[in-house]
Amino acid sequence: MSDSDFEPRPIDTNKPSSARIYHHMVTGEVIFESDLPFIQRLYTDIPFYPLWAQHNRRFLARAVRYMAGTGIRQFLDIGSGLPTGGNTHEVARELVPDARVVYVDNDEEAINRARDLLRAQGVTDTTTMVDADLREPARILAHPDTQRLIDFSEPVGLLVVSVLPWVTDASEPAKIVAQLRDALAPGSHIAMTHVSLEDAGSEIKSQVAAGAAIFTDASTPVTLRTRAQFQTFFDGWTIVDPGVTYATDWRPDQPIDHDDYARPCNFAAIGSLP
Repeated sequence: MSDSDFEPRPIDTNKPSSARIYHHMVTGEVIFESDLPFIQRLYTDIPFYPLWAQHNRRFLARAVRYMAGTGIRQFLDIGSGLPTGGNTHEVARELVPDARVVYVDNDEEAINRARDLLRAQGVTDTTTMVDADLREPARILAHPDTQRLIDFSEPVGLLVVSVLPWVTDASEPAKIVAQLRDALAPGSHIAMTHVSLEDAGSEIKSQVAAGAAIFTDASTPVTLRTRAQFQTFFDGWTIVDPGVTYATDWRPDQPIDHDDYARPCNFAAIGSLP
């Protein structure tokens, strides 16, 4: 039995979820009233948060198209969040009609919604949602649904977009990424983004720091990192041109939004596995 056949997971509506808050910033949808106080605090402290979230979403779509253009036919999207427009399997199939996609998340609402969507679209034979956490790479890799859809002898498109900020240093994120890397075939690619204050102005730094503190009251705290720290996650990968950039600037397919707030707070890059 696959994950998509399981009953919906129970949801704790009393505790705000970082996944639901991020989803709101991308779509404007409020899922549970318990999230509203945190959403409102974020709008007050970081008014550019929705734009930052949208930069991530657009980068993900460009990354999937780039990977599909290199010949990749299977994708592992970890920390995929709640489904919205332009999901990985939808973007990939613009170029690869038979693309296989494994989504991974540990948020109950994300899991339930994704499984409902995949059933409604009739794509559960090639796309699935695995209930797991990035901090459990061995579980993700060995999961029956992952093994069913991903052929690890062939290149994989690995997506870890706006997930590592939710992994504390104590969880050793570099080792987690390395464990995933070591399971993949040459020709695989990884796409990652990470919030940072390194290039932010003093006003922005105070705003983002206040906003990050909000998440200590939510389901997951935020860890901010520098460009150099972000780049260490690509150890063993060859970073493709144009290197580590802002998410908006990575091979843009529309005019770059040169705002002074969201843009410098979001590093992005894609690496290929030799």
